[in-house]
Amino acid sequence: MKKTPKLKSYRPLVTENFIWDFPSRLNLKTISEFLNEDIDPTTEYISNTAKVTMQNTGVYWFIQQKNTDKICASVSLSDPDFTKQTAALMVTFKDLTDAQKDEIAQRLLVLLKDQLDLKEIEINELDHIIQEKFTNNGYTIFNKKTLKRS
Repeated sequence: MKKTPKLKSYRPLVTENFIWDFPSRLNLKTISEFLNEDIDPTTEYISNTAKVTMQNTGVYWFIQQKNTDKICASVSLSDPDFTKQTAALMVTFKDLTDAQKDEIAQRLLVLLKDQLDLKEIEINELDHIIQEKFTNNGYTIFNKKTLKRS
């Protein structure tokens, strides 16, 4: 039987131009600006994401450009079921080029397909770059709400 992945061990994730890290590891003011929230709700959000990650019931990353502290994206994976190989995915981009989105999409594909071995990913609105990356690498869109891999 396969061992259940510990989501807390997936940090930081580093690509050529970006660092993915947990909200609890980043500057509160920077996060509140990205979320467009006041400090109190941002603090509560960070606390909740840390609990979810420690309980292994989900994981959240904020993605910063390496040369700045600016957060340019967020990724959340919720309701993972490693026995069924399923989870729900949400990705938010802010002021990124298609090439930058593609770099993030490539790392996300490696994480979800190769490292976490997810076969079914529930999605809402995914950026077209991410959808293309997944559909060009073994996933198909099912009912507009799910990416499935056979």
